[in-house]
Amino acid sequence: MILNLQTNMERVKRLVIVERGKGKNNFSCFATENVGKCVLIGFGKSAREAMDDIKTTASEYKEMAAEKGEEFPDVEFDFRFDVGSFFNYYPLDVTAVAKYIDVNPSALRQYVAAVRQPKQQQIEKIKEGINKLAYDLGSGMLIDKPTTSYI
Repeated sequence: MILNLQTNMERVKRLVIVERGKGKNNFSCFATENVGKCVLIGFGKSAREAMDDIKTTASEYKEMAAEKGEEFPDVEFDFRFDVGSFFNYYPLDVTAVAKYIDVNPSALRQYVAAVRQPKQQQIEKIKEGINKLAYDLGSGMLIDKPTTSYI
């Protein structure tokens, strides 16, 4: 637990899994540990909505505790995505990413749509590929001035 210096109240950090369910607009998230006796969950039509909903849930618990004269800690969320919610949260072209990370595009589209669940080995390959993509994007590979200025 971390002490929030502004309110002198404890602050807790919780790992939250964001997942896509079957269907077009079916996202949820849950904290892997309760805060006291409170279960933190969120639902939405998108990954972002589900994440906002779990934050609202924590705020509502805090308000209810205050009304009872009790305390509820501030919660810091550490969000982790399944494949479907990742591609909903980040607007990336699934087929292009699949080709870049050397994953079958059809299989990745099925994982994203929650038609099929990837096995652990495939999740690791997708995660490594996404990490490589993030590294490549952040490594300054894009030119920083018009091409004609290099001549």
